[in-house]
Amino acid sequence: MHDTFVRWALPYWQIGLLLGGLLTVGSANAQTLPSFPGAEGFGEVASGGRGGQVLTVTTLAADPAGQQPGSLNWALRQSGPRTIVFAVSGVIHAYADIVHGDVTIAGQTSPGGITVRGIVCDGHYERNTCDNLIIRHLRSRPAWNDPLPAGGTRLDDALRLDGVNRVMLDHLSLAHATDEVMQISWASDVSLQHSVLAETVGGHAELGGVLMNYAHAEHPQDRISLHHNLWFRLSGRMPEITCEASGYDDESPRIDACQNTPLQLELSNNLYADPGFPIWYGRWVDGNEAAGPYRVQLNLRGNLFLPRSAHPYGIAASDLLAEAQNSFFVADNHNPAYPGEIDYALFYCCNDFPLYHPNADFGVATRRSEPHPFPAISLQSALGLQQSLPGRVGRLPNDTMDRRIATTTRIAVFPATPYGTPLANDALTLDFDPANPPVAAQDSDADGMPDVFESAHGLNPNLYSPNGTGLSLPRLGVPGYTDLEVYLHLTALALQADSMAAVFANGFE
Repeated sequence: MHDTFVRWALPYWQIGLLLGGLLTVGSANAQTLPSFPGAEGFGEVASGGRGGQVLTVTTLAADPAGQQPGSLNWALRQSGPRTIVFAVSGVIHAYADIVHGDVTIAGQTSPGGITVRGIVCDGHYERNTCDNLIIRHLRSRPAWNDPLPAGGTRLDDALRLDGVNRVMLDHLSLAHATDEVMQISWASDVSLQHSVLAETVGGHAELGGVLMNYAHAEHPQDRISLHHNLWFRLSGRMPEITCEASGYDDESPRIDACQNTPLQLELSNNLYADPGFPIWYGRWVDGNEAAGPYRVQLNLRGNLFLPRSAHPYGIAASDLLAEAQNSFFVADNHNPAYPGEIDYALFYCCNDFPLYHPNADFGVATRRSEPHPFPAISLQSALGLQQSLPGRVGRLPNDTMDRRIATTTRIAVFPATPYGTPLANDALTLDFDPANPPVAAQDSDADGMPDVFESAHGLNPNLYSPNGTGLSLPRLGVPGYTDLEVYLHLTALALQADSMAAVFANGFE
């Protein structure tokens, strides 16, 4: 049964004001303004399109070549700092191809939500300069079980980030890929937070989670935060932590970046619903013991695993503990199938953990008494995630697919349906008639802020002025954000309020 949605009578930005009051912004680095209030982890340093131009998506046209002004792919092919807002709602039957960075994709501005058929940013093989990204409240579902209209394109991954630096990903819904739901390679200073990763389909599903691999001197693999995410019915790569040789067409593969740079990884407050495999680790660089170990510095905190009854694994590969140069802080990680066991007791090598639990071999890796000093994460108890996370992650308010995922996760009764076979073909299902989509508010000067918002805050709705900063201190409690960023954040807060109203109306059932 679908959740019952309670719609607020006020405009979204007004709800944000009521909820937010005077907000304060915290950061691991007080000298750096976070991507937005609530941005956490290594990727919080991304500024996206702050201070740049505003581009409005006015058509759902696929336009894979990015030649049609008003399309998403056209906006992504423009250069310079820019914020992309949406006056349309629905499915764009193409993958979003990010060619130039310094961009904020503000999916929260779409009145009914946007779904694309994949997202890619290739700063490695194609050598695009697509660093410094902020993407919020977007759905990316290649949906290979669903038809693709003529002229459309789709990716095999829901999200592929290759050769990028400074990336903040927030409230994304990633699902129905055929390769990985997400690939992060040759990447650094990346955060994925408050997102849904779900149901890779087809024969590659056993490796269909999050692949973190490859490093190059130009693009090291380091400083990645994955926190407050719902992983649903993924059969492998939870994530997979490996590092293989890489190069370019005009350069032989190299392994020095894998050898020289340990991976700093925050993996915290994730909810794993019906996982098919543990967190995996390839100990040797390029799979070759002679190349030496791939070193990992890991905070593993507050994660909850909810497996099906026949699940034969622990939560993480014991090879992580076998490498003396690895360093971990592990706390508050649970699998309710083993109620008396937590953390290192749930690490294991093989597929017969129910026979040999708890793990008693803690290996030779450094087990820290305090977390690595990574950027701060707002943590909650792992055992509360089953009720607190579903319905509040992914693009908000949740659509049909994410509501199904939330309901199944809260109940935690998982069917024996094979991984790779989705429980429903609902990836592209809309909550509105596509012939009668929600209407965007009037924005006379096309600066990304509706007229009613500007009028209410003493701004001129007929003067293009997205980059003033007068609203930041009174509304967010800190100077430095542009007026457009204030509006975007208040809109995102209101989407969270809408989602909370739906959850409470449904009685957490």
